[in-house]
Amino acid sequence: MYYNELKNAIVYDRTKNPERTNATFERIEEVFENVLGNKGLKISKDIQKNIKNLKKRAPLENNQADEIIDYLKNIHLNPKDIKDITEQLNYSEISTNEAIEIHKKYKIPVSHLEKDIIPVMGKGCWIRDTKGKWYIDMDSNYSATNIGMSNPEVALGLFNQANLLISMKEDRVQIARTRFLKEISPMMPKGLNYFYWQNSGGEAIDKALKIAKAYTGTKDVIAFKNGFHGRTHGAVAVTWNEKYRKPFKLHKEDWVHFANYNDIDSVRKLVDKTGARIIILEMVQGEEGGNLPADSNFIKQLWELKEKKSLVIIDDEVQAGFGRTALKEGDWFACMSYNVVPDIMTIGKSFGGSYPVTAVVTNEKISDAMKPGYDGSTFGGNPMAMTSALIATRQMREKNITKNVVERSKQFFKGLEELKEKHSVIENIQGRGLMIAFSVGNKKNVEKIRENLKHKGIKTSLSTGEYVRFLPPTIINEGEVDEVLSRLDKTLARL
Repeated sequence: MYYNELKNAIVYDRTKNPERTNATFERIEEVFENVLGNKGLKISKDIQKNIKNLKKRAPLENNQADEIIDYLKNIHLNPKDIKDITEQLNYSEISTNEAIEIHKKYKIPVSHLEKDIIPVMGKGCWIRDTKGKWYIDMDSNYSATNIGMSNPEVALGLFNQANLLISMKEDRVQIARTRFLKEISPMMPKGLNYFYWQNSGGEAIDKALKIAKAYTGTKDVIAFKNGFHGRTHGAVAVTWNEKYRKPFKLHKEDWVHFANYNDIDSVRKLVDKTGARIIILEMVQGEEGGNLPADSNFIKQLWELKEKKSLVIIDDEVQAGFGRTALKEGDWFACMSYNVVPDIMTIGKSFGGSYPVTAVVTNEKISDAMKPGYDGSTFGGNPMAMTSALIATRQMREKNITKNVVERSKQFFKGLEELKEKHSVIENIQGRGLMIAFSVGNKKNVEKIRENLKHKGIKTSLSTGEYVRFLPPTIINEGEVDEVLSRLDKTLARL
């Protein structure tokens, strides 16, 4: 039985795994070494001598797979080892090195290629790589995998929907979206119940800007220093860091003005000077701000200014939303913990259960400013995305995610304060909910900590200057937080 399963992991059955190819011998070698160490290397060499026309990166043929299995039978491998080899081949039939080389060859370098580990599966807050090693993931794919690195219910729902209807344009009535809209209402801030579906955070920001401009009849926008809103054209234009704007000649736009974050006087001056009626902000500045939350008094004063000057505020909750920044149970969005309701809100990342789906949400009055033909989206809110979103948001409520965020946040901040007392390298701790960061003096220390944590089985790809940022899945449990803090303690001791 063990060998039949191994054969199926080497030579794929299209009726069961149409997404695969046959395994390469280079991957077989890698898995043998992962499971058997030096013994595995010797086995690979012996097999290579005995099988004719064996090419390392060519998919193995059926007869070659049989020869490999016959060899393993003759040396009487432990059944547990056979099972482990089969498991790793089921996760990936392609070797680590080949995957990296193909990505290097074909990727347009719009971002740094992360190749230190190659994830192949996940479970809860954990990911496993091609080498068979497990890591606690503290990035959540930029806060997208909040309900876990894999999800059987989402997988089954997507399978069922794919067998019915995979795609449908944004403007056609469909049942999957109807189901979701019936479910999402209890989670939304009061009055925000008009949706425009998109596929990424940047798209949602672009469309939110268009809606605000259509409603106000103006083009000037006030954004904030150290704010980050995405990589699409409009989103980059309102992102503070000039290195993102300058290559595309967006660093001198006359319609974008940057105010100081948490400084209401700076906002007032720009409103008076420019006549801008549109403001866009993150209530917790993530990528560029180092998970810096807005001051409560600043938000209060900003909303007072909004009423006085008839401003439209766009709240970018793509990363901070769906419980990520909760201070109390029921804080599904950061604006809720500040007790304000924005005019327009962008949501995304986690509410699709990691499936690509975002949205612009607004009220009826602002929504009416958009007319047929003003915009469009082929894939926005498609049946697959809506199915995943329905299951994910239902799970968030059933698991009482906001309660878990509040408890784990307190645990994290308490633990980090204790580590700060113990390790002088920690200079500042900031954040809200499970958007957490701590400064360690400089980028060099950040890199040392990240690299050392990786060797200790904790993956942290996110950082901002001198800040190490944590955005764990919002389902992280008490024991996992303790484990992260313990391994971080050992890492800081090395500095």
